[in-house]
Amino acid sequence: MFITVLTYLVIGLLAVFGLFYIVLEVRFFRALGTVRTGTSDVEPKPHVSILISARNESAGIRDTLDSVLAQDYDGEWDVWVADDRSNDNTPEILAEYATRDPRLHVLTIEEIPEGVSPKKHALSRLIEACDGEVLCLTDADCIVQPSWIRGIVAEFEPGIELVAGHSYIPTPPGKSSILICMQAVETLIYRVAGTAGLAMHLPLTSTGNNLAYRKSFFNSVNGFENVLKIQSGDDDLLMQKLATDRPWAMRYCIAPNTFVTTSGKETLHELWEQRKRWASKTIYYTPKIVFVLSMVFLFLVMQCIAALLSPFSIGILIAFVATFVAKCIGDLVLILRGLRIFKQEHLLKWCIPVEIIHAPFTVLAVLFGLFGRFKWK
Repeated sequence: MFITVLTYLVIGLLAVFGLFYIVLEVRFFRALGTVRTGTSDVEPKPHVSILISARNESAGIRDTLDSVLAQDYDGEWDVWVADDRSNDNTPEILAEYATRDPRLHVLTIEEIPEGVSPKKHALSRLIEACDGEVLCLTDADCIVQPSWIRGIVAEFEPGIELVAGHSYIPTPPGKSSILICMQAVETLIYRVAGTAGLAMHLPLTSTGNNLAYRKSFFNSVNGFENVLKIQSGDDDLLMQKLATDRPWAMRYCIAPNTFVTTSGKETLHELWEQRKRWASKTIYYTPKIVFVLSMVFLFLVMQCIAALLSPFSIGILIAFVATFVAKCIGDLVLILRGLRIFKQEHLLKWCIPVEIIHAPFTVLAVLFGLFGRFKWK
């Protein structure tokens, strides 16, 4: 009797959450077909400030600085870097570059208020100090293209306040580990969802290593006020503020000349801590976004439960296999469109391995991120 009731319950929940998931994917697929590149060409061109928060980034910050200082933007632009209590030779590298290029400004942070997110504090200080009308943000371990600013500014058509850019993990043939390749696929999945979501005025996610917004918008919502103590979310929590009353005022940039490269995590432990950190901020999203993400999460939970209970019920086994296959087909169709948009078709072969571990890894990361702790420098 118990097994029978449990079987009907699991099958019913799988059907409800699975239907929501598939409908969402169909809407995502249709939304991806509407995305386009921006065409803004205002004169005079806006003053742009590139903002970077750096803490102990000596290993790669030279490459980052070389890339951001090589912009071909015709308008006025400068670069502002916050040295956030670095104890390696990051300060010396920044001083060296600042001496060579007057467009680079360094802001030194020696201490932060107790309980405040270090990165949000650093960005707030940078935004207060800089003169840019449009703020372009990236991280100290990323590489941008010379056309980055030019392409991003073109997205700021009338009424647009925030532009979420695309970043990806390079996977050179023969030089990339399995972990890096699977991260590249998972990262792309987030970018595809973010792109489709913004096209639907449903801002699900963005990334702080390729993000731009107007300084006037940042000031109008009082910056990171009310979210300053949340360790993560300097990107999408700000986007959620805009979503409360102007969801149409943001867009995702799909122009290839704005794509940014970022580094994947070399160890499973680093990846695990990062994913927990990402999950920890989702409860602070708008109610509508929390509902959508909760429904997706519950579907993944039911997939995991059904997989565990399959040996004890043929009905649950059939339901699990059916929903897993449907999920795989829906995911692959959606991802394939994303691969084409972002010119990463070579990652297709890694999609099936990611599908196998996607549900359990996501469920565990969310649970540990919301109810546990995570480490972040």
